[in-house]
Amino acid sequence: MEKQDQLLMKKQNKNLVLDILKTKSPISRIDIAKITGMSPTSITRIVNELQLQGYLRETEAVASGVGRKATLLEVRGDVLYTVGIEIDKSLLKVGIVNYIGEMVSLLKSKRNESESYMETLHKINMVIRRIMDENEIPAAKIMGLAVGLPGYIDYKNGIVKVSDQLKWKDANLAEDLQKLTSFNVIVDNELKMKIVAESFTGKAKNSQNSILIGIGSGIGSSIMLNGEIYRGETNNAGEIGHTVIDPTGNVCNCGKIGCLATYISEGAILADSRKVKDISSIEDVFQSYRDREPWALNIMDRASTYIALAISNLLCLYNPEVIILSGNTIEKLPEMKEAIEQKCELYIWEPLKQSVRIVYSELSDNGVVLGAAIQAQNLMLELE
Repeated sequence: MEKQDQLLMKKQNKNLVLDILKTKSPISRIDIAKITGMSPTSITRIVNELQLQGYLRETEAVASGVGRKATLLEVRGDVLYTVGIEIDKSLLKVGIVNYIGEMVSLLKSKRNESESYMETLHKINMVIRRIMDENEIPAAKIMGLAVGLPGYIDYKNGIVKVSDQLKWKDANLAEDLQKLTSFNVIVDNELKMKIVAESFTGKAKNSQNSILIGIGSGIGSSIMLNGEIYRGETNNAGEIGHTVIDPTGNVCNCGKIGCLATYISEGAILADSRKVKDISSIEDVFQSYRDREPWALNIMDRASTYIALAISNLLCLYNPEVIILSGNTIEKLPEMKEAIEQKCELYIWEPLKQSVRIVYSELSDNGVVLGAAIQAQNLMLELE
């Protein structure tokens, strides 16, 4: 037992040093020792091991006051790679990310809404191989894949329990994709993947407690508490789209009445718009809003009200440092931001206003892919 404890501590120390190098490199051995509290001898041993395994390289020495120059260390981006994948109802995105979190390549491919589950998986496999070939990345350097998609996901077992947008049910995605690609696979809800990217390099980078709200074909949120994704018992924490806001309201596809999604989702906005005008797409609604057409102003005003109420409720429940708004609706209709902020001023409880920042994602359409790849690194790296 004592030997196992020593091995575990050794592994933890090695991971700690590597994490510091990933976030603070280039950095000297002596500075790593100061940050970790470990002895210089221990740091030298760990660094030598990591160098032998190909994780680190030395950079130019710099003056460190009186005495000899200190040699700096940095992580090699090309030592390992992970693949991030986003599956939406009409689009596939596949990206390869290197070990320091840089997107090496990103390819987008149209997905027919009518195509079968296995057709989608074969398409993903083809795109992965194409990216690997184009960037000359051998399979041995791929740690694994991570997939983000909309729906209720059993992330522990990699099963898509229900995805209304993809029309998948009880799909054993991790196992099926692993058989096709020969890589280890993890699967999660797309917003949970995206908040990982926001914490890594986005608007939540320096926050321990944050909430990401996605507004587009549906509405949902992901919650980061104390630096960890908060999942709840069944990985459904943050599914605000199915909170009931009007028990006499619209019928939701989940079977309930008055869900938030029936007022904010693009489908709901389109359905209400078509009661007034012959509209072919959500972009037409957004243009009518810009043109100040009264019916569009009314519909989007109601949507902004419910978005603000959702923000207010999440703030009261979790008291985060930052709330990040993202998604197709926000990105394609930035004019709506002012209306949301005005409604937030009305509905947010006064003691919470000063402690929270309400911001907008700047990761564009790369966030889910990047977050998935980073999450694959976090969960799959096994140091010896």
